[in-house]
Amino acid sequence: KSVRMRLCGGIMKKIQVKELCISALGICLVFCATFLIKIPNGFQGYFNCGDGMILAFAPFVNPLFAFLIGGVGSAIADIVSGYASYTLFTLVIKGIEGLLISILISKFKSKMCVFSLGAIWMVIGYFIADSFVNQSLWIAVLSMPINLIQGITGCILGFILYPILKKIHKEEQ
Repeated sequence: KSVRMRLCGGIMKKIQVKELCISALGICLVFCATFLIKIPNGFQGYFNCGDGMILAFAPFVNPLFAFLIGGVGSAIADIVSGYASYTLFTLVIKGIEGLLISILISKFKSKMCVFSLGAIWMVIGYFIADSFVNQSLWIAVLSMPINLIQGITGCILGFILYPILKKIHKEEQ
């Protein structure tokens, strides 16, 4: 039912095996939705469904695992897709996106509001990343609408998947 793991400088924390499994599945599905379901955006990258998976899975795990679901799944997809220059940025941006969702989901009544905050963070994060990777503020500005469309798509997908996963999560308890 549970395992004890050493986390954060030797602090013992009890972690449910179920949460580990949900996190592993989340990382896998974020990777698959990012790597396998991609549509070139005609600018610098591609649209994908990875954000929707992050938004759908992050509410059901602790913030550390939500960070890993978003960051690791997306970063691995960047590496294998040929966008290695974005890997560290993606790890942090998508990881924080998952972390925010995990923390905020219980504080807001509107799930769409929480998902929107995650998408806004993603747009801001990639604005910063595009500025550094491309060494151009203008390219970063031009990529914002594309990232916003991806964020909106992720919110819609997350909003659709959340109640399904919530129902499964409740049935398992």
